Amino acid sequence: MAAPSAPRMPWWEVLFKYSLFEAGDSAWSLIIVSTYFGTFLQVVLKEPGAEFGWGVTIGALLIALLSPVLGANADNSGRRQPYLRWFVLGAVVCTAGLTWVHTVPEAMLLFIPAYICVNGAFTFFPAMTPAVSNEKTVSTVISMTVGVGYAGGLICLLTLSRLAPTDASAGRVFLPMALIYLVLAFPAMYLAPDFTPKGAARIDMAAAYGKMRETFREAQKYKFLFRFLVADFLYENAAASIITLMGLYSRNVLGFHAGELTKLFGPSIVVAMLSAWFLFGPLIRRIGPRKTVLVDLAVWLLLFILIPIIRPGSSLQVGFIRLDAKPLFTIAVAPLAGMGLAGVWSSSRVLLTALTPANKSGEFWGLYNLSGRTASLLGDATWSSILTVLGEGPLGYDVSIVALAVYVLLGAIVIATLPDARPSAVNFVRPSPAAGNEDR
Repeated sequence: MAAPSAPRMPWWEVLFKYSLFEAGDSAWSLIIVSTYFGTFLQVVLKEPGAEFGWGVTIGALLIALLSPVLGANADNSGRRQPYLRWFVLGAVVCTAGLTWVHTVPEAMLLFIPAYICVNGAFTFFPAMTPAVSNEKTVSTVISMTVGVGYAGGLICLLTLSRLAPTDASAGRVFLPMALIYLVLAFPAMYLAPDFTPKGAARIDMAAAYGKMRETFREAQKYKFLFRFLVADFLYENAAASIITLMGLYSRNVLGFHAGELTKLFGPSIVVAMLSAWFLFGPLIRRIGPRKTVLVDLAVWLLLFILIPIIRPGSSLQVGFIRLDAKPLFTIAVAPLAGMGLAGVWSSSRVLLTALTPANKSGEFWGLYNLSGRTASLLGDATWSSILTVLGEGPLGYDVSIVALAVYVLLGAIVIATLPDARPSAVNFVRPSPAAGNEDR
């Protein structure tokens, strides 16, 4: 018999105890990965942009190897929060430490563990979804959470950009971003509902790796789940890479500096936030998560057509208004990227929830993160390799964009073969009333 669904939490409680974590996660990715760390390496430490890509690739490889292990251990213990705390605290320490580095090796030795810890924490956060929602509220909870994430990213970008008005001052944002991440993650770490404890929270690497093959075999029994993971792997090659690649493209081809990146990412984040709340949430409820994923991937393909069209010297005349390359890129490309990302994170999570039994959520969300992080690894390695071979000019970026577009197209083809699955009661559990108070 299926476990009863979790009761509907008041929306303010979902927002405070659960969704705020996404604001911290999105803000960290936007501030550190997309905006300031690459600038810090290139301008302050004089390191080429492609080297930043390889740093992200190494971090993605390690988190890809860890995700299924972490998910399996979480299922065995029945808890998510203890693991969440360990990784959040690791991310805070490493991010704050970037404030005082003076060499590229020092920066990479802190950035890569910080990247691993942030993404490791995110392995457990969405796996808590069955404890904070039910089949009637899941699409709203997820779309609201994604929107809150982008709102948090925008607020942090607007706030922290005042601390780093020039490229040379990029290092000033690391310590405040670490503290913001800790504050926003705290409610999910200690106050959110969690699963009923089964045992002590621990990481048994040997046992977990031994179980990975069993987990893959188990996933293959759910053939549509396994097919979804393949599709997600393909299109997340683009989703995981596009913001980082856009940041480099805008700096190295169009000539944006760090202060202008705030204006570039601002419209992207606003559109992402509004799309998650008012477009993709209702669309998922109306046409289902599978069709919504397909709509979103069409947005991605349009985005990849537009990016290489805009070059230095490009312009568009609209009546008496002339838009040069930078404002044109900001108005045309950035919002589409935001819409595409909001759609990926909203619809994919609901589709995975619909395909995953509640008692397998840790393992299968771990596989989902393996899919996403391996995709990030391949996506980052793809464009980093292309830029290394062809150089960081228009040709290198054009070929990188075409490669990512191919991944999206292949992912859409696989998604089109899935059934129109919708979340039901078997995908959710009723958390223990005391679960949120264990292991504090």
